Amino acid sequence: MTNVLQTRVQFYRNLKDYKFVPKLTEDKKQEIISKVDTALDKELLKVDVNTFDQNMRDYLNQFNIVSNKSNTMFITKDNVAITLFDGEHLTICAGGAGLDKSAYTRAKALEHIISSKISLAYNDMYGYLMSNLKKIGCGLHFECDLDLNAINTLAKINQVRQNIKNLGFMLTPKAGQIFTLSTVCNLGFSESEIVDDFMKMVSKLQDLEIESGKMLATTNSEELMDKAFRSLATLQSAYLLAPDELNSMLSDIRLGVNLGYIDVKEEKIIDLQRLVSNKSTEYISKSELIELANKAKKILKGE
Repeated sequence: MTNVLQTRVQFYRNLKDYKFVPKLTEDKKQEIISKVDTALDKELLKVDVNTFDQNMRDYLNQFNIVSNKSNTMFITKDNVAITLFDGEHLTICAGGAGLDKSAYTRAKALEHIISSKISLAYNDMYGYLMSNLKKIGCGLHFECDLDLNAINTLAKINQVRQNIKNLGFMLTPKAGQIFTLSTVCNLGFSESEIVDDFMKMVSKLQDLEIESGKMLATTNSEELMDKAFRSLATLQSAYLLAPDELNSMLSDIRLGVNLGYIDVKEEKIIDLQRLVSNKSTEYISKSELIELANKAKKILKGE
């Protein structure tokens, strides 16, 4: 079973001898932009976030690297991006479908280039310095989106979230049955420890989702089967669906696939879930809702 929709990785960095973002003047911001532009001129495509149209947002959403807080963004050929002044001076972002460890590798490669060309705020004892104390150290943030329908249906999710918090991670609701698992604190941990611990936590959540699904099947098999088939029938004929409704139905279908009730490739469901969960309701139009419903119909009919 693969209930991981997508992975995101961010490296946070600040330039040496510059104040943190809250105290940074516009002149100093322009200096930082110029330094990044000069150092990485041949590596990156520079874009202005304020000029993004819907097509650009959709393109960037594929890689989960859109930032609405930053004014300037640099994008590489490997779909790694640098956003400026989104909390720290630089945020190096990469994303990928499923549990994609290569997102870390790609982001790390760009971070290495930056650290070799730009003087960064660093302390031998504490590591990279940040305005956010939780990011001090290696400045690495790892997160992924998971469908936890079975755990949530069993009303276990709150306890699971508390247990995960006690272990130094966060599990937050995103959309429908989708939750985001993320790292919290860097201080005292190496990059390899953060990555390894995160991957182990994802594996534990996947195992718990499988166990929860089996438990549900022994007590509510007919209800789950009915829910899955109703959702499948609706999506195969619907004309206009809101993202929240679509998310909920796709999650029910995915659980039905995992329990053997429905013969649909799970990868197709995951692809649809990722597409829907990345759509911002702030920007989505009626024509896009119709388009989403049509894509769901075609994929679920095997077209």
